[in-house]
Amino acid sequence: MKLVTFVENDHERFGMVLAHPAFAEEWVFDPNLVQERLALYASRGTSPLNANPPRFFEQELPDDLVDFLALGEDAFEALRRMHDFLQRFLEQADQYILLGAGFPLAEVKLRAPIPRPRLFFGLVQNSPTAWRSRPQRTHLNLFPQGHQRPQSAVIGPGDPIVMPESAHMEGGWNPELGVIIGRGGKDIPVEDAMSYVAGLTIVSDVTYDYFRQDYLAQEPPLDWFEDAMASWGDKKSDGRTPMGPYLVTMDEIGNPYDLLIYTRQSGLLRDRSHTGAMALGIERTIHWLSTYMTLYPGDVIHMGTMGYDGSPHLPGFIPGEDDLIESEIEKLGVLRNPMVFEAPQHDWRDDSDLSVAIHPAPAIRDIIQHGQESITVDTWSVEKIKHAWLNFGNYAEAEAQEGMVTRPYSRFLCAPNTVIAAANEGDIVIPADAGEIWLGCELAFVVASITHRIAPEDAPNHILGYLPLLSVYDTCFEDAVIEPASMQERNLPKVYGRWRDGFNRVGQLQATDYPQAATCRLALADVGQIEGSTGEYIYDAAAILAYMSRHITLFPGDVISLGRQAQRLAVPKGTQAAGLAEIDGLGNVPFQIQDMRP
Repeated sequence: MKLVTFVENDHERFGMVLAHPAFAEEWVFDPNLVQERLALYASRGTSPLNANPPRFFEQELPDDLVDFLALGEDAFEALRRMHDFLQRFLEQADQYILLGAGFPLAEVKLRAPIPRPRLFFGLVQNSPTAWRSRPQRTHLNLFPQGHQRPQSAVIGPGDPIVMPESAHMEGGWNPELGVIIGRGGKDIPVEDAMSYVAGLTIVSDVTYDYFRQDYLAQEPPLDWFEDAMASWGDKKSDGRTPMGPYLVTMDEIGNPYDLLIYTRQSGLLRDRSHTGAMALGIERTIHWLSTYMTLYPGDVIHMGTMGYDGSPHLPGFIPGEDDLIESEIEKLGVLRNPMVFEAPQHDWRDDSDLSVAIHPAPAIRDIIQHGQESITVDTWSVEKIKHAWLNFGNYAEAEAQEGMVTRPYSRFLCAPNTVIAAANEGDIVIPADAGEIWLGCELAFVVASITHRIAPEDAPNHILGYLPLLSVYDTCFEDAVIEPASMQERNLPKVYGRWRDGFNRVGQLQATDYPQAATCRLALADVGQIEGSTGEYIYDAAAILAYMSRHITLFPGDVISLGRQAQRLAVPKGTQAAGLAEIDGLGNVPFQIQDMRP
């Protein structure tokens, strides 16, 4: 099957794509409308279906493809039966009765198949192109190396890639194989991993140097965290990642490691590659990620560049509205997107009426359309978090402890929303395979409203409040790295060490001003206690929010941690103890450690 998310008459829903025999073109059919029309056809006594009316679903299906996937395998198989029945019905029976249940694909607006992915994880350096010509790479640390993108990065087929005005533009783009998770799970065995995949799609990984210009202007020594922030920050920017056009189910694909990939610009071939070039495959990636985070239906993993990484523009070339980038993967279709520049001094907002604003990211337009452009303290909860953002090296002793020099920017990275949990969500279970465990007390804040290109002095108006955050850091990923390692192999595990489900616990949100030099305390019974201060932070919440929002729009309800402080508390193996993290004036985070390490 080929499934899509589409908009018709301002109604977003998912549908099945079939070749319509009467019109010799592809149509998209709404499953709910198909079932309704087939019931009408069967209702006549003379209908060949009257004695046994086809009914594939006992209740109306949700419009959202992610919600449909969450219904499970039975619903998915029922949709497959409907798809096959519909194909034969269109060829042999009453095509007229299905008018209005389907629409010509060319006449609807396609969205990304998963327009608002919870997890949007992109692998990097996952093919031999990253090391085959580098004799200094004598061995590889084979684990999925990648990063999380926010929902504001996602655009669909045909959506313009809107580039901010810049005197200097350097960057590129490349196609990647996207894997859409069909059913959720944790600790998924490699041999079962493909059964968790709903289908494949195309992802165009677009990056241009905006954050990176700041990074490249710095004097050495440069560290991996600022390199990752700059490079991946540009990839996380608004509307930078097209996805689509379809979710193609595995039965239509065959071997996912034998698909040709083509990259074109305005009809001219830029590159040709092959999915067989993957260093880490789909199964191993799903297995590895699921060892420390729960995967959910609709999560998207894109497998990295297989060929020419970042097709560059010619010097002096300015993309126009007729300039298309095309990513094609055999059996998955062609993903086409125009690339355009913003007009000078352009701002998508109209201060008098936000409802007429045209933001480059469809996910932001969605929340504006639904009147969700802001959130209140009373309505915010951990369940409302779409993205978690963690800062690194943002404390006075970062250079002495971690070699991170103070820069004119914060080092931020996006994390899956499942890394955050409320204080009352049960014990913190340290798994048996964990490495050393370190606890910290951090300051975090919640974004109040759509936040885009704000000045530091305006940032407090976009901050809903502050809360204490207990961070749990696991060194197991770091411990597994074999030296000599690349900077990325050595440092990325420090990011993953914060990503286990619920390893960042937050207290009650407090609507208050920024807590200057507030004392931070962390105590664990029978283990010890530490103390720090919010005065240790190099950049406060306003500075961080202003910098991030230059090219990334923050969502209402997002949580941003200012990062670790100098003092952390080690947890001895086998600890079964209660603890408390607190920040003066902001309350506390009570917690219970259940350590399963032998």
